[in-house]
Amino acid sequence: MTIRPLAAAALCLAALTACSTTDPDAGPGDGDGSGIRTGNGVTDSEIRIGVLTDLSGPFKAGAAVQVQEKKAYWAARSAQGGICDRKITMDVRDHGYNPQRAVSLYRSMAPDVVALQQVLGSPAVAAVLPLAEKDDLYVGGMGWASVALEYQVAQIPGTTYSIESANAVDYLVDTLKVPAGSTIGHVYFEGDFGGDSLAGAEHAAAARGLKIHPIKITPQDSDMSAQAAALERAGVKGVILGASPSQLSSLASVLASNGVDVPLIGNTPTFSPALLNTPAREGLLKNFYTVTSVAPYNGEGAAVKTAAEMFEKNAPDGTKGWEVPLAYGQSELLAEALEKACENGDLTPKGVVAAMHETSGLDTQGLFSGTLDYTKPGEPPTRKVFVSRADPEAPGGLKVLDTIEGPSALSYKFE
Repeated sequence: MTIRPLAAAALCLAALTACSTTDPDAGPGDGDGSGIRTGNGVTDSEIRIGVLTDLSGPFKAGAAVQVQEKKAYWAARSAQGGICDRKITMDVRDHGYNPQRAVSLYRSMAPDVVALQQVLGSPAVAAVLPLAEKDDLYVGGMGWASVALEYQVAQIPGTTYSIESANAVDYLVDTLKVPAGSTIGHVYFEGDFGGDSLAGAEHAAAARGLKIHPIKITPQDSDMSAQAAALERAGVKGVILGASPSQLSSLASVLASNGVDVPLIGNTPTFSPALLNTPAREGLLKNFYTVTSVAPYNGEGAAVKTAAEMFEKNAPDGTKGWEVPLAYGQSELLAEALEKACENGDLTPKGVVAAMHETSGLDTQGLFSGTLDYTKPGEPPTRKVFVSRADPEAPGGLKVLDTIEGPSALSYKFE
């Protein structure tokens, strides 16, 4: 099964204003006489999907880029005839990285959407997923925390933070030649994001004969001077970072100014191309790598190129980053599930979840690394990741070096 990028001709039709939020009081569809069952968020002319995102918190810059690309994607898809002869509209809400607000917004949104295309931020995901599971409501694009594997309604766009970090350790050993017996640092957010990243790194370090020096931080921590000093005292030969771009910026700057010359490897959300215009630039260009589930902006795949063309058509002044292929890829995954649900004659929230779990061997044309298989409960759809390096000449600031599926990533077990 292969995702086919939207036709290039449709890109001109993808105006950002075309997917404005619809009336939140709209009722569920009653079907159109075709024999297709419909429920919340579906009428005979419309499919309504939700997005719970962070437009005012620590990931606001990347979240705004994703919203732009999603709106453009669904406008183009609707212009091509939509899905199941229905146009697709989006209801976008900002939780500001506050899980309590995310829950409140979810409760108000859930009765009026057939699926949640995205819930951004691990704290919000942890709060919303149990509610969505109870409601049989599809949740996609919820980041890469392993907790999502416990829920039938969740569709991880790629692999988990734990698998990313296990691959990062394998890359440190096999490619960057960190010797056995070395200590590597791990700076991570408390909670599902950082905790999952740490779990994968600890597993791989034990398997590869390394020691982990963990340092827990919060999303509000901005000055990494103390953490950098602790890493230097520990004599680390590399650092894995499960945090946000602001922490990466500070850590890279302080380590560089202190003369600590070791590789830094970040999980997917860690990098922003804007960092290459800050004092962190030199440290990043010298030492930063990232392991990601999604391709960087300048990836070689056909769908990645289509995603970039769409973004530049609709947001010519927007920030070019990995969030663009991610948003496009999330849209393709949900579109695949909606199309299958239509074929199955069950365009209800529960029908969309069931259709998602029929997806296997999915070739996303370079958006995600490897083919994706959603038929195995409790397992990520792939264990392969992209490895990229900071590069000022590459659109989006990252250049792909390789795709890897290391031995530690393959041996990691989910419980």
